Amino acid sequence: MIDVTSERVFPNRRIRPRFQYREPFTIYIKDQVFRATAINISLSGISGELRCLGTLPERISGDIYLQNFKPIAGRVSWSHGREMGITFAEDLANHPQIRALIARMENGEEAVPRLSA
Repeated sequence: MIDVTSERVFPNRRIRPRFQYREPFTIYIKDQVFRATAINISLSGISGELRCLGTLPERISGDIYLQNFKPIAGRVSWSHGREMGITFAEDLANHPQIRALIARMENGEEAVPRLSA
């Protein structure tokens, strides 16, 4: 029997670290719009949960809109129920705002700076 409370360490096969990122984003696929809430983000993609009923098929491509940034092309790499992972299909060199967002998180800062009153 497997002890689910054990603290076995599994090797991390990810090349790029992921950062917790709980912000809304939008996915445009052909003529359909899907609203989602992000779970985490990295330099290679974003994972999230659809805020509507339904699922996104794997390997479908679309445009991802984060905050008020320029859209970035992406492809659904996995999908389980309403949760999905999207791989960015463009070089982030062309998306300095997304790179800056991830750099802030790498430095321990908040992803979305709070406005001071």
